[in-house]
Parts: sequence; structure tokens; C-alpha cells
Amino acid sequence: MIRVGPTPPTPERPFSERPASPRAVELLPRVLEALPVGIGLFELYHDDFRFRYGNRAFARVLMLDRMPADGESVDDVFRRNDQDAIVELFRLVRVSREPQTYFATEGVLVPAANQIWNIDAYPVFTAGRVTYIMVLVEQADEKLQARQREQLEANRLREKADQLASLEHAKSEFLRLASHELRAPAAMLGGYLSLIEDESLGAIPERLRPVLPLLRAKAAQINLLANEMVEAARLEDGRLELKRKRVDLRELLRRSLKAAESTATPMHRLRFDDRIGHELWVLGDPMRLEIVIGNLLDNAIKYSPQGGEVLAHLSVSDGLAMLSVRDEGIGIAAEDMSRLFVRFSRLAPYGDVPGTGLGLYLVRELARLHGGDIVAVSTPGKGSEFTLSLPLEPRKK
Repeated sequence: MIRVGPTPPTPERPFSERPASPRAVELLPRVLEALPVGIGLFELYHDDFRFRYGNRAFARVLMLDRMPADGESVDDVFRRNDQDAIVELFRLVRVSREPQTYFATEGVLVPAANQIWNIDAYPVFTAGRVTYIMVLVEQADEKLQARQREQLEANRLREKADQLASLEHAKSEFLRLASHELRAPAAMLGGYLSLIEDESLGAIPERLRPVLPLLRAKAAQINLLANEMVEAARLEDGRLELKRKRVDLRELLRRSLKAAESTATPMHRLRFDDRIGHELWVLGDPMRLEIVIGNLLDNAIKYSPQGGEVLAHLSVSDGLAMLSVRDEGIGIAAEDMSRLFVRFSRLAPYGDVPGTGLGLYLVRELARLHGGDIVAVSTPGKGSEFTLSLPLEPRKK
């Protein structure tokens, strides 16, 4: 049996699947002609690009005598001065599958010195391949001004970088010269102090005996300063080479504490919290490690002008030897922590504390050359703690 009834409605096709109306297709060229920017479409043909379409603005902006013919090669569309650049631009779009831009500020394509000619090239895909390249061309004073501003800023930054490089070179040269001039008198001063202390030059008057430890401490400071300058200059020049050997960090800390006693005042209490109780071996440069530990102890004393305890202790954690130096001094403000290890950086409120701004910079760089590091924690008014970490000597299998 056949039933007769109303015809069911045909399902409406999605908008994206509907064919473009003839009216819309006819209007598209008019829309493109109305745009103030030049538009051109080039088809990939073998390894060449062939012109397929362009609006009147395309020929006008490029200052062409006529609209390029359909199928004309890209080499024939663009003037000789820009042919190679445009061909390379198209190649980059094809390879990268991303939009690319080309600028020209002089040459036959640019009608006035205060304008810039540019082309933006966009890939058009068919079945996942780049088959066409659409270009937008325009001239605009604003873009030229923006480019000029960018160039001026780049030049300014380049000059600044050159000035900084020159300044860094001057600083390194100063370090070399100053360290050379300091080391000779420091060595002579140390030599004469030794002769006086062992009474090779005669008996020491009793009233001068209390002065000798102070002179010895100042001589040690001069020697430390000269060594800092030498090591900093070597770091900057890339000439610093570690002479590694087995070092007992525990014994090295003991010696450094003994040496630091000469710079401490009666108000300071230097204490060694030995949490190890036996040798603690690392592979390192003994002289450089002595500079590191000496600086940490010297800083703890200098930045504790009212005295207090300076505590050094050793521990082991995850294959690392940990050496910490804690003081009860003036501490460091949170905003100054980022400048703590910067070369020549002095913290403003503590300008009366002697130093060059090289000590902590050198400490961290030497620690890192040894495969370790150094960190600091501090509370203003309550003191600071610096912790040096160094890899332990690998165990023999």
C-alpha cells in the first residue's frame, strides 16, 4: 500500500557547505579594488611563482607602468633592485609556511625619502601544501618612522654596549695594575714584620708589642686585597685555571679560623662547630679555597662591628660538603640581596666598611669553578649566614 502525504522537508545544508552565490563572486574583485592596500596573488609553478591577480593599488604602490599579465614570473613583476629580495621572501614563506615581511626604504620603488615600502607575504594552502602566496604592499610614513626609531634605539644600545665593554676592559686593566703595585709592598711589609716578631732586628720594646698583631692583621688585609684583584682579573680574562688536589676541608677551615683571629676584635668570638669529627676530603685548588673561606670569615667579622659570635660549621648533604659561616652582625636588606655577588657592588648603607666589592663576587665564581655554589640568608639587625657547597671527593670503587 502506498501512502500519499506531504513531502518531508530536505535537510538544510550547513552554511559552510553552500556554494558561493554568483553575486558574491562578482563582488569580490570590486571589494579588493576598493582597498587602499595593494594585493597580489602568485601561484607556485614548479620552482617559480607566477602572477595570477592584482588590484590597481598593487601596480600603483609598486610604481609599475602596467598591471602584470596573468602568468608573468615574479622576476618580471618586481624591479631589478628588489628581485632577489622578493624571490628570497617567497622562498622563505614556502619553506617556513609562515608569513614573512620585506622592507625597502630607498631605491626605485620608493617615491620619497620619508616613506617606506613594504610587502607582507602570506602562504595559501591547498591539501596541506603551499600553492599560492598572497602579498600586501603599501607605503606609509608611520612605518618608516617606526623603523627609524628602532634603528636609533639599536644604535644607542650598541653604543652603550661598546661603552660598557670599554669600561669593563678598563676595570680589568686597573685590577691588574693595582694588584701588581700592592703585592710588592705587602710582601715587604710581611717580611719586615716577621723579622721584628722573631727579634732578628733586636729586642722588641714592650710598648710596641701590642701593636704588632694589629700590623700583622693589616698586612694580611693588604695581601688578601691584592690576591682578590689578581684572581678577579684572571677570571675576567679567562686565565684562571684551578690546580686541583685532595683537600681536607676541615683542616683548611681550622687554618683559616686561626688566621682570622688576627683581624677579629676582643668583642668577637670565633667558634668552630665541628659536626664531622674527621677529615672531609674534596678535590679543589687549596689556594683558591683558602681565598673563599678567608673571605667568608673576613666578611663576617667586618660586618659585625659590635662584635658577637662568628660561627663556622661543617656538614654533609647529598654528596656535598657544606661549610657555613654565620655572624650576629648588621645583616643585609632584602632589596640588596640581588647585588650581593655582583662585581664592584658595594651595599650603600655599609660604605664605611672597608673593601673593594670583589670579595663575594670572587667567592661565588671560585665556588662555581669547583662545581659548587654559595648561598646567603640574612635578617637586618640579626646577622647573616653564608653557606658554601662543594662536591665531595668521589669514592674509589
